[in-house]
Amino acid sequence: MEIVNHEVIHKGFGKGTIIEQDNAILTVHFSCGEKRFQYPEAFRTFLRLSEDALNMAVQEEINQLDRAKRVAMTAQSSMPQAITKQKAAKRSRDERPNIAFKCNYCDGGASDKSVGFNGVCSDAIIYNNIEVEHRTWCCSEDCSCPRYLNGEITRKELEKMCEDGGLVCYESQMLRDWKAMAGFVQNGDRKGQPMHLNQVQPNSLCILTTRDPNSTEDERYIFAAFLVDDTYGGDDLTEGFVTTRSEFRLQLSPEEAHKMLFWNYHANGKQSETAAWNSGLHRYMTDEQAAQILRDIWAHKQDTRDADLAQRFFETFCALTRIDTNTLKIPQGALKQESSNSTKVVSSR
Repeated sequence: MEIVNHEVIHKGFGKGTIIEQDNAILTVHFSCGEKRFQYPEAFRTFLRLSEDALNMAVQEEINQLDRAKRVAMTAQSSMPQAITKQKAAKRSRDERPNIAFKCNYCDGGASDKSVGFNGVCSDAIIYNNIEVEHRTWCCSEDCSCPRYLNGEITRKELEKMCEDGGLVCYESQMLRDWKAMAGFVQNGDRKGQPMHLNQVQPNSLCILTTRDPNSTEDERYIFAAFLVDDTYGGDDLTEGFVTTRSEFRLQLSPEEAHKMLFWNYHANGKQSETAAWNSGLHRYMTDEQAAQILRDIWAHKQDTRDADLAQRFFETFCALTRIDTNTLKIPQGALKQESSNSTKVVSSR
């Protein structure tokens, strides 16, 4: 579809004009400079055309792609049983099919039922993330929060930007859209390049983690989890993402979340006894680690309205990954290993 010279609106960059269309790549001129986007994927979330008729035509292209994808998935699901079993066996040997994201703390929409991550942060957290902890995206010139902190825009304008689908930050819409993005490199020689996701596939588990201000890395906790039903690895222009429309998605209350310490389950390959995230925004986890997390979420959800869903989520994931719920081991993450070794030292003394 030819849309050169037409006006578009971007969630973060505002109005721009399409100046070039090369196969599946669009170049758009904004007041802040030229940006490139993948077509038509960018029109799912980031862009929309100012002309309603054109915008509807693009959305129909996207719908056609989605329908074709569903047809392909249906054909795949009807493969002969031997082929299906072969693919399941391959997955069972995969050591890194599930993914955990490192998220900046966001108290937008926080309540006794939710940590946040559904709206703009409070003034105190915006100040903390920018002035105290110097979070990379929060301090970026592409983020609107520094403009608010400097008095260039009002709180009402910042909140309206988020409510209208504008890109304030990924965290502010994470539990609204149930979508986790790989992000772009913010520093170094690769600055501005999209980050990719590897090996994540539908029916993998996505785990969202954060830590409170003034806390240490070993206090990082899990505040939500969902079963992935759509994933994109990323390319030279577009970052990877995972998302879901599945019923299998759970957010934890602050009380529940603080009991779900991420490093109880995960350990780095080197220095496995140390809770250290270091670089990168995501970590891969085994099916067994993911199942252990879902089992413990279910335990913390007992006597809540999510108890039945948490149980079905755990049992469904174990069925998909062929994990025996009766023989599932206890977690052996960095904190567990550290505790075990401390006990051994005390005993030897």
